[in-house]
Amino acid sequence: MRLRLLAIAAVVVAGFVSFAAAPAQASHSWNGYHWNRTGELHINVYRSVTSDWTSAYGTAINDWNASAWIGVTTVAGATDTSTRSSCPFVTGAVRVCNYAYGATGWSGLASINVSGSHITRAVAKMNDTYLASSSTAMRQLVMCQEVGHDWGLAHQDENFSNPNLGTCMDYTSNPLGPPNNTHPNTHDYNQLAAIYNHSGIAADADYSGRTMIRTGETVTMVTWNE
Repeated sequence: MRLRLLAIAAVVVAGFVSFAAAPAQASHSWNGYHWNRTGELHINVYRSVTSDWTSAYGTAINDWNASAWIGVTTVAGATDTSTRSSCPFVTGAVRVCNYAYGATGWSGLASINVSGSHITRAVAKMNDTYLASSSTAMRQLVMCQEVGHDWGLAHQDENFSNPNLGTCMDYTSNPLGPPNNTHPNTHDYNQLAAIYNHSGIAADADYSGRTMIRTGETVTMVTWNE
């Protein structure tokens, strides 16, 4: 996959960013961004995916719902080509889509709009240009990771060469490990608790492989992709 530069007019984290390693088990809040909630986050997620993605979507939602701080209600979103291609934001909600977005350099991508530090709407995109022929495990990892970003989580590690951390918020070329990287781990759940009880929100690690650019309330994440 050739290197490309991403510039998205919202806050963006692209799946599978390669460059510098983050300290394992460090805070991985996404720059302090979070939904404006005190206590459990109750949120609608619009499922705009084709049938070959429903299993991965369902597993990821169940995994994140295992957190005491996340309560997702799935809404059957439109699955036509136009909707999945544009993956439009829904105010106050998340939309998850799959589509052949092209040779963008990213396999999965999460975007959030923010007002101050609060997330106001979010999307997660699975790029079938790369993932249609990927293993079930890799597809599960990407789905889990991109949905995780939409809660306000960053990556635990961005170095493919490091051992698996046992979380989908970790980069790896071997998602089944060991350990298995297709689901969240305890550190992810602890980070969600820190974010949504407002007792421990912290900026995520300073990864040299990406740059944050902010103009008013719009933040662009620029990343290099493997």
